[in-house]
Amino acid sequence: MHRKLLPLLPGAVIGNGRMLATIKNTGELYRLFWPHIDQAQHLGQFIVGVRQTAPAPEGVWWLHEPPWHGEQHYLNETPVVLTCRRRDDVALLVEQADFILPDEDVLARQYRLTNLSDRVRTLNLVVYCTFLIDESALYDTMYLELTHQTLIQFRRNIFLALRAPGHPLVGYHTGRRDTPGDPLEPASRGEFYGDSSTLRAGAGAVAWEMGEILPGETRELTLYLAAASSEAAVLELLSRVSGKSGQQWREETAGFWERWLNHRPLPGEEGEEHGAFRRSLMVLKLLTNRETGGSIAAPEFDPFYTGCGGYGYCWPRDGMYTALAFDEAGYHREAREFYRFASRVQNSDGSWQQRYFTNGFWAPTWGKQIDQVGAVLWGYHHHFKLTRDREFLQEIWPSTFLGAAYLVEHLSPNGLPEPGLDLWEDNFIQSTYAAAAIYGGLRGAAALAGSIGAPEKAKKWSEAAETVRKSILTHLWNPDRQCFLRGINRRVSCYDYQCALDRGEQAWKDKEPPGLYEIYWVEKDTRIDSSLLGLVFPFRVLEPGHPLMDSTVKNITRVLGNNRVGGVHRYEWDGYRGGNPWILTTLWLGIVHALRGEQDTARALYRWALDNAGPTGLLPEQVDKERGGPAWVIPLGWSHAMFILLHLALQGKLSFAKEK
Repeated sequence: MHRKLLPLLPGAVIGNGRMLATIKNTGELYRLFWPHIDQAQHLGQFIVGVRQTAPAPEGVWWLHEPPWHGEQHYLNETPVVLTCRRRDDVALLVEQADFILPDEDVLARQYRLTNLSDRVRTLNLVVYCTFLIDESALYDTMYLELTHQTLIQFRRNIFLALRAPGHPLVGYHTGRRDTPGDPLEPASRGEFYGDSSTLRAGAGAVAWEMGEILPGETRELTLYLAAASSEAAVLELLSRVSGKSGQQWREETAGFWERWLNHRPLPGEEGEEHGAFRRSLMVLKLLTNRETGGSIAAPEFDPFYTGCGGYGYCWPRDGMYTALAFDEAGYHREAREFYRFASRVQNSDGSWQQRYFTNGFWAPTWGKQIDQVGAVLWGYHHHFKLTRDREFLQEIWPSTFLGAAYLVEHLSPNGLPEPGLDLWEDNFIQSTYAAAAIYGGLRGAAALAGSIGAPEKAKKWSEAAETVRKSILTHLWNPDRQCFLRGINRRVSCYDYQCALDRGEQAWKDKEPPGLYEIYWVEKDTRIDSSLLGLVFPFRVLEPGHPLMDSTVKNITRVLGNNRVGGVHRYEWDGYRGGNPWILTTLWLGIVHALRGEQDTARALYRWALDNAGPTGLLPEQVDKERGGPAWVIPLGWSHAMFILLHLALQGKLSFAKEK
């Protein structure tokens, strides 16, 4: 039950830029990351229950288990998550608020218990927890620090400590998880044996007295889960935060986020859509490391790569779209910090790795993507164009110089970027999206060169960009389908060939299969791909109303639109996670429609994304192609970034709408 945690979509996410936690829709704590939002994950299991000790003693009613039921939502689009749990057969209502303090690495869990029965009752709040500190089951110790009535588990220099100030500890028991000494089963019966310490794979159960509760009365208790690098530090931290009530911290946390969300108000907006816009900004902020500026794609939920290659990493590509959304919404500081992060982690040859940890370390990879170089350079220029920040320009100029030189050096004789992983990271190809990104990056670099006073570089990079643009029009248009190609010169293996046949792709029927270990190149990939929208947004190879884009947009809509639940698929024959429509591709199409002046069509796509959000309003990566609703990865930062951008486009507040 405790170990290999399989992928599960959380209901909510909370954090402060250093500590990040995800919560199930039952209110159960699911993941806990510290001291960075992407590493390490320290949680094995953390469940909370209620035990009645009088008038008739009962076992523990764990809140995450049926027949408890209820709902969950964010408090005014701030990362204060309210989970209501009710159980009529035991006449109890539990209102739970989860939040992480803005300036302290403390997760607060505020509980309000209401006695719905007609008799006086004495209740305890019970916690069972086991921490997988530093993602390891080795070398930890769990113990009860009796002086401060605090449960502590540590491994090397990571200390996690749990306390409920103002309530007497009435039971405790520690043991090794998944062994006969595991305290879960005894605690579930209301039995606490008093063992105060354990070595390796520690698990603990603790109970706090909430006292007699009259019929209809509500009693409150707040748990504080703190993280620090030593026992002294974590105890001092808990003592400091214990000086205020849980309600005070809740109000201060909500107030902090209200001020951040309101510092760039959009006048005249209110209602559900504005709330979703604010919530998307909140999500992007939560997924950004406040110390480095790196942003993760999503809170990691599949660390064993059972269904994917993981999401708790910073892709320069995703990060650019996050920074773009921040910039367009007026949050220039957050955008600047990402670009500063990008400039620090850039390779010496001007390229970027596929992905990073947010502390700048390389993350697991399966290849480079040249489109990311173009995207970051384009983003540098976009940020400077909006802010005219000369200090920023001076800081990122060396990175711009390296990146642009890399792009020029890696153009093929046909004028397109050399083959590499495509946007979706499943083909090695000269992709149209990569060509668009390189065009945008070189154009942006040339503009920055002009601003900094390097006219020769500006001329060289502008000419290279124009070469790429001409090559796109020469080599990547498919007259047979009246749409741009997905790409050309695709590398194919025997496995790729067989997968294509299994999917029924007609283009492969007459081809000779490669040998078992043979690799060969396919001249054209004719599959229609939503990433062709990058030709318009954001890289502006073509104007939104260009005749070739008229036809391309129509084909994307016709071929990739899902006729059952709506939305837009990534590309023809996409098989990832069953081949569902994606939120970000749907919103991407909506942005292009908005830029083309087709507001009604854009708004319909916008509403589709809202209608397929999770119960708390978080946007997933994919929507179930049969039933609708979240199908995989939630929240996805890129989805929320695209939502912000389409929201602004529909309000006429996207800077692209003003460009010619």
